[in-house]
Amino acid sequence: MLREERLQIILKMLETNQRVSSVELSEILNVSDDTIRRDLNELAENGLLRKVHGGAVPKAPHSYKLKERIHIAHEEKLVLAQKAQVFFEDNQVILLDNGSTNMEVAKLMSPDLKATVFTNSLSIAQILCEHQHIQLFFLGGRVFKDAQNTYGVEVVEMLQKIRADICMIGVCAIHHQIGVTIQDWDENQVKRKMVEISQKVVALVTADKVNTAENYVVCPFKELDVMLTDNKIPENQLLDYQKQGVLIQ
Repeated sequence: MLREERLQIILKMLETNQRVSSVELSEILNVSDDTIRRDLNELAENGLLRKVHGGAVPKAPHSYKLKERIHIAHEEKLVLAQKAQVFFEDNQVILLDNGSTNMEVAKLMSPDLKATVFTNSLSIAQILCEHQHIQLFFLGGRVFKDAQNTYGVEVVEMLQKIRADICMIGVCAIHHQIGVTIQDWDENQVKRKMVEISQKVVALVTADKVNTAENYVVCPFKELDVMLTDNKIPENQLLDYQKQGVLIQ
C-alpha cells in the first residue's frame, strides 16, 4: 500500500471514529509501529490531526477571527446561550470568558439581573454596558485584535484577586481524556486562572469542538462542573463524557 493511501485511510478512520489507535492502525494497514508513528507525525506536522498517547484525535476547528466566528454555528450557539441563563442568579460574581458563544450569552442575560460581571472580551463588555443592574469590570491587558479579547500577566494578576461564583468558559477543543485545550499559550494562562478561581465552571461546547484537541491544556475534563451542548452532538459521542461526573445538558 502506498504511503498516500495509508494517510487517507488514517484520516478517514479519524473522521469516522473521532480517535485512532496506533496499534489498531498497525494491524489494519499491516505495517510496523514505526511506520504508523511516522505517518501520524507527518499528518500532525501538516495540521491534520493531534497526536496523543497511543494514537491521535482530530485537531480543533480552524481559529477564525471573531467577526467570522460569530456567523458560524450561530443557531447552536443560541441554544447554548439559552441553556446558560438558568445558572445566573442575583448577587453572583460572574466570569464571562471571551468568544462568540459567550457573546450570545451576554445578549440574553436578563435586564433585571443584579450581578457583578468580569470579562476579558471587548465585545461582551460593550454588550453589558446596556445592562443597568450589572456592575461590569473589564479585565485589561494586551489586546488580541483578531479575537477582540485581552490576555497577559495583567489579566492573570487581576483574576488572582477574584473569587467568582460561576465562570462561563469558551471552548476551542474538548476531549474526555485530554480535557479542555487551546492553541495559544497566553490565552491558556488566562483560561486556567478563570477555572481556578471559580466555584462553578460551565463549558459551552458546540458539536465541532467535541473529541478534538489542541496543544495547551486549560483543565482536565473532570474539573468542569457542567458541559452545555447543542442539539447537533450524537448521543454516542457523549457516552465517555457522561461517565466522569460532569453534568451534561
